[in-house]
Order: sequence, then C-alpha cells, then structure tokens
Amino acid sequence: MVIFADPKEWWLEVSPSMQAEAVQQSQLCRSIASRQRAYLNALCLQAVLEWIRADVTAAAPWLTSLLPAIWDVVNGTTMMLGAIRLVLLPTDAIDASELEVPQEWVDCPSWAGDYYLAAQVNPEASWVRVWGYTTHQELKAIGHYDSIDRTYSLAAEQLTLDLNAFWATYQLCGTAQTRQAIAPLPELSDMQADHLIQRLGDPAIVFPRLAVPFSLWGALLSRSGWLQALYLQRCGIERTRPAIVRLSDWLQGQFTEVWQTVDAVLPTQVVMAWRSSESGSEDVPVYAINRAKVLALAPTEGKDGFALLIGITPIDSTQMNLGLHVCPVGQQATFLPEIRVRLLDGAGTEVGQASATMPETIQFQFSGQVGEQFSVEVAMGDRTLTEFFEV
Repeated sequence: MVIFADPKEWWLEVSPSMQAEAVQQSQLCRSIASRQRAYLNALCLQAVLEWIRADVTAAAPWLTSLLPAIWDVVNGTTMMLGAIRLVLLPTDAIDASELEVPQEWVDCPSWAGDYYLAAQVNPEASWVRVWGYTTHQELKAIGHYDSIDRTYSLAAEQLTLDLNAFWATYQLCGTAQTRQAIAPLPELSDMQADHLIQRLGDPAIVFPRLAVPFSLWGALLSRSGWLQALYLQRCGIERTRPAIVRLSDWLQGQFTEVWQTVDAVLPTQVVMAWRSSESGSEDVPVYAINRAKVLALAPTEGKDGFALLIGITPIDSTQMNLGLHVCPVGQQATFLPEIRVRLLDGAGTEVGQASATMPETIQFQFSGQVGEQFSVEVAMGDRTLTEFFEV
C-alpha cells in the first residue's frame, strides 16, 4: 500500500503483521548486527513484493530457504520478475544519499542482478521508501568500488530516480541487456569448502565476507549447500550433508523408494510424450532408465501436485545423456503460474532456468561425466526444494 506520494518514488506502508513476521525472521540470525540486517531486509522484501505483485502476480522472492544464511553475512535480498532479477538494498540511514551494493550481488555470477533498487526503511514510522535504481552494467561501468569493505556505490545523482522509468523499461524492454560480463569464480573442491566453512564458521569472525579473498568467498557462496553449511556452523548447529542421488546406481538397478517408475506417478499422456522417440514411436524410450519423484511442494487447493522426472542413458563408461522434466501429476496436466525451475551445476551456478509461463521449456537435456554433480531447484510461491545429483 502506498502511503504518500512522490510520483517518482515508491512510499510503501509496513503493516504490524509485516513487522511481526520480520522480527520472527530476524531471530534466525546469530548476532545483534545480523538480526538488525535481517529485520530491515525482511521488511523491505515484504513491502516491495506486495507492491509489485499488484502488477506482476508471478513476482517471487529468490532463494527463500537461504535468506537467513544470506542476511547473516551480507545485506541485500532478491526477487524474480520472471527471468528478471531485482536486488533490493535496504538501509535505515536517515540520509539516504547513495546506493551501496555488496560485491557478492555484483561479481558472483549466480547472484548478480539485472536491476538494483535503493530502499530506505523506517520501522518506527512504518514505511519503506524505494527511491532510485540502477543496472548491473551501470554499477560495473561507473560505480565506485571500495576494496576495503568490498562494495560498489553510486551517488544519488548517478541513479535513475524515477521509478516510473523502471516500470516502462521492464514492460517495454524486458529482454534489454542489463548485465555486464562477469569473470568466473574458481571451482572449490569439497575439501577446500569444508576448510573455509570451518574457518569462517567461527562466530568470533564478525565479518567473514572480508576474512578471505573475494574469489574464495564468492565461490563458497555460489553453492547453496555450502552457504547453508556456513550459516549452521556460525549458529553452532550440527549440519547434515544433503542426500545426493547417484545416477550411476540406477544403472545397477538400485533405486530409493521415493524414485518410482514413471507409470506409477505421471498421467498417461505425459508418460507417452516422454517415451516418444524422434521417429514418433511411443514404444521406444528416449532414455534407458526413467524415474519420477513426487515433490513435497504443497499444492494449491483444487490443483494437482508436481513431479520431477529424470531419464538417463549411458554413452560410455564415463558419460551419460540426461533429461529432466517437471510436470503435474494429475490428469489435468496444468501448471500453476508460479512454478519456477533452475538447473545448477556442481558449483551452484545457474546453467538453465524455466517457468510455467513457458511450460514447453520446463525440461532440460544435457550430458554429464561420471562423478559430476548438479542440482535441480523447484520453487512455487515462497517454497523451494532442491534435489542433488551425481552422475
């Protein structure tokens, strides 16, 4: 809800329920500073998300399950407008005269945004003010980089201060180039990552993001499992490694109970389409082995649930062809508009994404080397599930 008007800015009301929820979210962070950071980010995210959803109903927060881990170490939060990523940078400073962006949101390929919005949060007066924005390209081209605190900044006069221009650009030029090319980060081994997690997980290190070179820090954050492990370590919570589905075991006929035959899970028309070869035959499977898992995303009342379908065919002793598909399990075979799917490589870097606005693209085909890892992230609304695989 807009509470008073500068037509070029967004002045958004913060309701008591938003404040209560933000307080609850902030308690998931460990230190006083990180709890305050989480509180401001949660308020900003809720207010802006409510405002944007009035025009873009599919708008959704990104990496919802990781927000406490993110806010524990760095300021900022993101939301997706389809394929467009917005990064919100809130501050409670009285004099909001510049936009300051932590390097993570600029130079981590899997975190970088398209647009960066400057926001001022006043919890006592119950409002959020979004007053300017820029793009990734502009941050890299004209932003001031501070190597001490690892931030990019732009003064107010360097930002676009008319938020109406943002809407016009989004609606008319949604595919416009907004990002500058980013140098890839190094790939860490599990041993290197574990060493960094043990070292930076010491809560006595107040600013873990500044305690090691950015290349290592960025590589650690780029894989969601490592970021979560770091958060748990800093909170003193014993961490468990995510279950990894080893697809090579399937070649030996070894399946866990949750991975069922496709006929037992999927509608007949989906099974027939999946099994149709390029020649049009419905009797020859494209993949040698096909399995499906029903996803524990709570379906909306009156709608069907969803399943993740994986198919594999060995090329030789070291490679496989793989296919994955996310589809409804009910006979109506209709997608909810908020379903989003991301394919991530072993370093947690996004290599593909799709949404239910493009149902024919919610599938991926690729090849992998034995031992190579990847993950599939499926999100609906504010719920996200990630499945981890090893070829």
